[in-house]
Amino acid sequence: FPGYPEGVTGPEMMMQLQAQAQRFEADIRDGWITKVDFSSATHKVWVNEEKEIHCDTVIISTGASAKYLGLESEQKYLQLGGGVSACAVCDGFFYRNQEVVIVGAGDSACEEAHYLSKLCKKVTMLVR
Repeated sequence: FPGYPEGVTGPEMMMQLQAQAQRFEADIRDGWITKVDFSSATHKVWVNEEKEIHCDTVIISTGASAKYLGLESEQKYLQLGGGVSACAVCDGFFYRNQEVVIVGAGDSACEEAHYLSKLCKKVTMLVR
């Protein structure tokens, strides 16, 4: 991600973003959003099916989880820039001008391969 010369993991960036938002007195709330109504300028959001919140802006952040292969060696190389990554956009810079392998066959794997093809010397896709 731009602005981090040494790189940054997703969780680290998330904590820094939260700290920055709190510094500027953002209203941060945790809970499960169970319903949203965008039918008027002031949106309505229901948390845990009971609490109703009114707001001008809703940021939808669903998150994602990587699907690893379950190999013992994955954990060894999973640290930042260590050789195993689940996010080409986040970590692609570490593999610039190198030969890389993408494991997967879905849309995400193809998008990651396409992105890396502009950075890496060679991109190979392995289909599970």
